[in-house]
Amino acid sequence: MMNSQTDEIKSKIDIVDVISEYIQLKQAGANWKAKCPFHNEKTPSFMVSKEKQIFHCFGCGAGGDAFTFVQKIEGMEFPEALRILAQKAGVKLKSQDPAITNQRNTLLDITKLAAEFFYQALLKSKEGQIARDYINKRNLTPETVSDFKLGYAPDSWDKLLNLLRKKGFKDNDIFLAGLVVRNDKGRIYDRFRQRLMFPISDHNSNIVGFTARLLDETKENQGGKYINTPQTTIYNKSLVIYGLDKAKLDIKSQNQAIVVEGNMDVIASHQAGVKNVIASSGTALTLEQLKILQRYTNNLAIAFDADLAGQMAAERGIDTALSLGMNIKIIQLPKKINDIEIKDPDDCIKQGVKHWQQVIKNAVSIMDFYFEKTFVQFDKNDPLQKKEIAAKFSKHIAKLTDKVEQDHWIKQLAQKLDTTETILRENFEQLVQVKETNEDIKFEKQEIKSREHTVSQQLLSLVIKYPQNLTYLINNLEVETIPNETLQIIYKQIILEYNVNKEFDYSQLEKKLLEIDSNLVNQLSTLVLLADKDFLDYTDEEINQEIIDMINILKKSFITKKINQIQNLIKRAEKDNDQNQIAELTKDFTALTDQLNNL
Repeated sequence: MMNSQTDEIKSKIDIVDVISEYIQLKQAGANWKAKCPFHNEKTPSFMVSKEKQIFHCFGCGAGGDAFTFVQKIEGMEFPEALRILAQKAGVKLKSQDPAITNQRNTLLDITKLAAEFFYQALLKSKEGQIARDYINKRNLTPETVSDFKLGYAPDSWDKLLNLLRKKGFKDNDIFLAGLVVRNDKGRIYDRFRQRLMFPISDHNSNIVGFTARLLDETKENQGGKYINTPQTTIYNKSLVIYGLDKAKLDIKSQNQAIVVEGNMDVIASHQAGVKNVIASSGTALTLEQLKILQRYTNNLAIAFDADLAGQMAAERGIDTALSLGMNIKIIQLPKKINDIEIKDPDDCIKQGVKHWQQVIKNAVSIMDFYFEKTFVQFDKNDPLQKKEIAAKFSKHIAKLTDKVEQDHWIKQLAQKLDTTETILRENFEQLVQVKETNEDIKFEKQEIKSREHTVSQQLLSLVIKYPQNLTYLINNLEVETIPNETLQIIYKQIILEYNVNKEFDYSQLEKKLLEIDSNLVNQLSTLVLLADKDFLDYTDEEINQEIIDMINILKKSFITKKINQIQNLIKRAEKDNDQNQIAELTKDFTALTDQLNNL
């Protein structure tokens, strides 16, 4: 059953569409190319085949189908990837199948059901009026409430608990989903009571947790104004970004993510039509969250709230974003609009969406923001404060990853301080050295291949894509000249098929390799991707020359290795004083040396 469902999902999704939700792909011939999301690289070596529905990175060796990709990039097991792709494909999975009933999926089923319970309580329950009044006060439409699945947690100890029990869920799983609390005596009861509920979804639209806002502030012992689902198997606050599931397509199309602090800011902005907005939820954006955002854009515009704590949290996230090479802008909210105090984006939007759109348009680069802020804080005419300005702003410059950008701001700072660039650069270099000393250096583990192996792959990829060159290759390159056994097998089959049919038929080659080993088919598909990666814009003449050059490289390497082997054998024969052996080996050595010289 599982194989049939997996095949059904594969038939209904396109790997290019799936991967495009995570990284930006560019077409390269019949295939697609990008920088690999699994290791750091300067030039793209990650290829995706629409025809074969596979991906392969020629830098780190990662490869597979859509399921493999989702598992690897999300850090999840197959059942979870199956659930995500089934949702994208519109395939309803058979819930009784053990492969999809692991604990994570059970917890997701629980939180999904809980969100529906809260939503219905908001819409229909008599006691939910307090939440409906709050929503009306915030000017939220029924469509917005439905879109964000806002809800109401009844003022009850066990309404949700009893519902989930009736649906067959175990108490321990309900507890692990973060929806109930266990007291000292072991009794469990609903965590959220008489609160407005904001479901928190991951970027795949799975509800993983909740933020709950207090509605009746006159009661005592109700906890904080906002309480959240605790850390669970499905809710990791360092990975989840509120609103990203709804904003990601707009973020990608506009190539910018607008970061606000509160959930209500996100909801108000989406309702007003500005939808590339997400929330940091009052904390600094983490490295993991920023890497998720980089799948959709490298540009952030951050709206500071009026409170200092919000600004400090945002600045910590900004430092991390800069270290990733992201482009940051700051949205500066006006203090007042129409004599109304503006504390956050929601306040701004209430005065008219045009004001919100304008401050977004007027956002300044983070360095311009820091530059202006630093000179407001200190007096550049005071020698000690001048020194403080140089030190403070140099630290901001050091966070930039681009040398050209660093150079620009050093020049700007020197001009503004009326000092020489030389002095600033000396201090800056010292700062950078300290920074580099304190940082952990991490190396990506990559597959190391010999030059000959790489050339062999490229050569076979070219003749598979341009089979008109096969006759020349077969006439000029022996199988044993290729240093890799797997590539030798593929080359042998190419020769056999070509000699029998006098033409190259990819599908027939694929069938033959499948009979030998299914892994060979994967290798063959990878070779097809390689040609588009390295030789997409080459002319026919350039392709011909590349093939000639590669054949010569492999021949030279092969002959050189044989010469080295013979030299070792001659030394051994000389040690044994075997004159006949020395004569034979010398003859072979001379013949090989002549071949090498003639190449």
